[in-house]
Amino acid sequence: MTHVVFVGLGFGGLYTLRRLVDGAVAGLRVTAIDRRDRFVFTPLLYEYLVGELAADVVAPPYAELVPEGVELVTDEVRSIDVRARTIQLAGGRTLTFDVLVLSPGSVPAFHGVEGAETEAVPFYSLSDAERLRIVLDTGAWARGGLPACVVGGGVVGVELAFALAERLERGGAGPRATEQPSVIVLEALDEILRGVTPQMRRMVKKKLARRGVQVRTGVRVLEVAPHAIVFRSGDRTERVEAAAIAWAAGIRVNPLIERLPAERHGNHGVRVERTLQLPGYPHVFVLGDAIAYPGRVMGEPLPDTAQAAVQEAEVCAANVRSLIENGLPREHFRFSNLGMFLRVNRHEAIADIKGVVVDGVVASLARQAAYVVRLPLWALRTAAIRQWLGLEEAEEVEVRRGRRRAA
Repeated sequence: MTHVVFVGLGFGGLYTLRRLVDGAVAGLRVTAIDRRDRFVFTPLLYEYLVGELAADVVAPPYAELVPEGVELVTDEVRSIDVRARTIQLAGGRTLTFDVLVLSPGSVPAFHGVEGAETEAVPFYSLSDAERLRIVLDTGAWARGGLPACVVGGGVVGVELAFALAERLERGGAGPRATEQPSVIVLEALDEILRGVTPQMRRMVKKKLARRGVQVRTGVRVLEVAPHAIVFRSGDRTERVEAAAIAWAAGIRVNPLIERLPAERHGNHGVRVERTLQLPGYPHVFVLGDAIAYPGRVMGEPLPDTAQAAVQEAEVCAANVRSLIENGLPREHFRFSNLGMFLRVNRHEAIADIKGVVVDGVVASLARQAAYVVRLPLWALRTAAIRQWLGLEEAEEVEVRRGRRRAA
């Protein structure tokens, strides 16, 4: 019996798993490992932060998503030996595998900034969003005093800044007591949103300004303290008091990937073949944030996005099945950029679809449609649509969820 083990159930791992099991291979045993008990649909995490979508839509339990017959293991992987085909778990268990699908995701990059890891709140998981909600609702910012600060002016940082400004507007904090901006974005580069079109960047900047979000570029963060951040701007060192400090200053490869016998390129993941196999280890497939340049020694790295991982999952599932059945994967991965969406608020977004940039309600509907079809279950799609349409309030769903837990 062929034993296929999945390490990491993000977009790449989970979607590969579901596709592989749907086209069942005879004599197949499957084990899925993740340290979390929930899948996080990260592009919709902003909707959870502002109370637009419920937690069970944005982060459904793996128990509801993993197909029947798959062994689900909630534990942390300590080490992987691709030569011996063994996996050591933190709980003490050792697993052996015939085929490994490795998609452990990334971890926040704190760049050695003092206090960043302990005082700032990253934004990559449901627990991160829950922690940020608590900080905002109980801190000085909720009383209309201090601004929130976002470190990082990439897509995650900018969408997060919009969401924080929206939560302030919805939170009933009342008029601000000072002329301070509601949210401050700190970006190390000279421009925010590196990699997007100039037209999209101009739109974003206008909408940020309208919502009281201040953008500071060309700054170097030196320290994160409790409710304060210290940074250098030009020749000046500044200290800004902030009720909440959110960290969106990039990601780094998971330490599991760093220990693989594989070629790395800078801060990006490992190089894999176009079939998504690890060079020299055809029984190991790697995907998601863990890979950089499929089939190339150097080139444009793959984006660390859900759409890239979902596209990889289709190829990976087909190739795992082909490897098991006839020993020869045939599908080659080719990334196709289907567009970029950037959420502004509940009814507004900016979209760049094949070079055509639109904004407002049309972009928001396009974004919602693009993401709802990628949700892994019909029940989740239906719930998301109902909550977006206002037929079901996310807050009420959260209250019922809390009552079920208490019972």
